Amino acid sequence: MTPNPEALNLKNPIFPARVAHVINPSQIVMNRGSIHDVKLGQRMLIYRTGDQEIKDPESGESLGYLERVKGTGQVIHVQEKICTVESDQRKFPRRIRSAWGLAAEIIEREALPFDHPEVGDWVKPI
Repeated sequence: MTPNPEALNLKNPIFPARVAHVINPSQIVMNRGSIHDVKLGQRMLIYRTGDQEIKDPESGESLGYLERVKGTGQVIHVQEKICTVESDQRKFPRRIRSAWGLAAEIIEREALPFDHPEVGDWVKPI
């Protein structure tokens, strides 16, 4: 059973949120919006928690569950109860050579995809 990070988060009961819909591998819809104080441009971490609780080998104390990071993104559209988060990882600019031997810099602004985003993944501000 995957643990519920919300149950462990007493500082901010609004987060973590959940992925409610995957638009494409680079864009997700989160189940939080303007009524939850989500702002345009805010950065988010998309992740999944592991199934196994990690314990301190010396004390046996619970250290929590490992977060498997699926990527980071930026809020690009906010509605009342949902928002769209787009990956903020971008392809690096690359140089190409034209047929005439001139170098031209092409800047690729396309967002790199999250690592297999799924409905139910966790989302929190960073």
